[in-house]
Parts: sequence; C-alpha cells; structure tokens
Amino acid sequence: MADQHQVNAVIATAITECRKDHPEGPIYPAEAKLMAKCIVEHLADSGLQIMRSDDLAGITRVATV
Repeated sequence: MADQHQVNAVIATAITECRKDHPEGPIYPAEAKLMAKCIVEHLADSGLQIMRSDDLAGITRVATV
C-alpha cells in the first residue's frame, strides 16, 4: 500500500503544476493538498485503491464479466 502522505503530495504537486500558467493565477499549495485529499477519499469511497507498482508483484488479475 502506498504511503497516504506521499500519494496526497504527488497529486497536490500535479494539481499545482497544472494551474501554474492558468489565466486566473496559480493554485496555492495548501488548496492543492486539500483537493488531493478529497480526490483520494472519493477514489477510496468508490472502491479504488492507489498502490505502488512494487506492491503489485504476485497479484493476478481476475476478469469479471
């Protein structure tokens, strides 16, 4: 399982970078962190999980129809 703080930080960095050249101005890092936490919470509520690729070793994918 990925470190929650690291996941939030990576997403927050991506949000900040996406808005750096926006006409309305950049987004503040604190706001990006709150958005990242919200995104991760909604993903978890939807049954999705963010994992490190290293953690996927040995996991087999089961097809559902």
